[in-house]
Amino acid sequence: MGLFDVLDGWGFGFGNKKKSEAEKANNMQYLVESFTTNIYFKQLAVQTSINLIAKSLARCEFKTFTDGKAQKGNLYYLLNVQPNINQTKTAFLNDIVSELVYSEEGCLVVQTDDLQLLVAESYQRDKYAVKENTYKNVMANNYPFKRTFVESDVIFLELNNKQIRRTIDGLYDSYGKLISGAIKNYNRKNSKKIVINIAAMFDQQFDDYDSDEDEKADITSGDKKIDDLMMNRLKSFFSDGDSAIALEEGLSLNDVSTLDTKNQATSRDIRAAVDDVIDLVAMAFHIPRGLLKGDVADIGQMTNNFLTFCINPIVEQIENELNRKLFTKDEFLAGNRVKISTKKIKSFDIKDIAGSMEVMTRIGAFSVNDVLEYLSEELIDEEWADDHVITKNYTEIEKYLKGGDEI
Repeated sequence: MGLFDVLDGWGFGFGNKKKSEAEKANNMQYLVESFTTNIYFKQLAVQTSINLIAKSLARCEFKTFTDGKAQKGNLYYLLNVQPNINQTKTAFLNDIVSELVYSEEGCLVVQTDDLQLLVAESYQRDKYAVKENTYKNVMANNYPFKRTFVESDVIFLELNNKQIRRTIDGLYDSYGKLISGAIKNYNRKNSKKIVINIAAMFDQQFDDYDSDEDEKADITSGDKKIDDLMMNRLKSFFSDGDSAIALEEGLSLNDVSTLDTKNQATSRDIRAAVDDVIDLVAMAFHIPRGLLKGDVADIGQMTNNFLTFCINPIVEQIENELNRKLFTKDEFLAGNRVKISTKKIKSFDIKDIAGSMEVMTRIGAFSVNDVLEYLSEELIDEEWADDHVITKNYTEIEKYLKGGDEI
């Protein structure tokens, strides 16, 4: 059984030799368009989710600490500016999120001898119970690594739901067919419909044969003219905005598409099906549906949910993996670590947070430079800007209860 026999079983008619070549071509075109439509709409939803997550992660600051104090050195530059010579932080994180979604195993990040971080395109992972996993045949940016990496040499990340891509593919199978059907129904109901009237005199006028082969096949010149009309002339006639067509005597066209105006379809059914796909993908990634579709209503609450259920779990995984691979146990306990800050993901107006910043400074939680850093402004190179102050309105509760001059 060949491919066309299988497709014929699906109702496309490729295996039926009685079908005309035109019908077979139309069936094949619909099949290709259906598959292409499915891929495009699914990729739209998945890629939009990947871009949203990657851009959010790119706004995070990878803070590096030495002995419990924030330090900006080579590691800070590597994680926040240029992970490798050919990528920015944003492009690097986009590759990481893409691999998290599309890779069956997970995302592998390797470090070169000159301290560059690269996202592997392919690799072979051998897992063990009581010794380090190994990674062989690593390919990154079309460069094959000949060495074998062990677990402590790499950064390995994987989604909590490793089957997220299969889940999306499974959910989309039904909706992909629904979208294709809605598009086909839209095109069918809104397409031009022409009735061709063939008079009896047409057959009498063109009943001769052009060749002996045509006579044996009983194909008259009239049959050829009708085939040419259906396959060629009408096709160019419908493809142009303003056009004319020449018809032989005995043929006439009657436009009947205007007779069924009440049943003409709109694109709302297609849009509703696409929205359902976006909703399903958003659910799989734990992204608020309105945020993925660009809604502005209740954007604050949607952003909070997005950070809580989507971004924070990924950030915690990256942070934990960096800390356990870049530092030993003693170094980590001594205060050497990487901490990822997500506070810059949310955009804000300075007037909206002015009161909060004043309170944080008044109780000694923030210094002036802390406030400036939060606002992404230049720091003040003075000692007093790093001091933490507290208003005299605050005191210990024991002293307050005693009253008198001790307050």
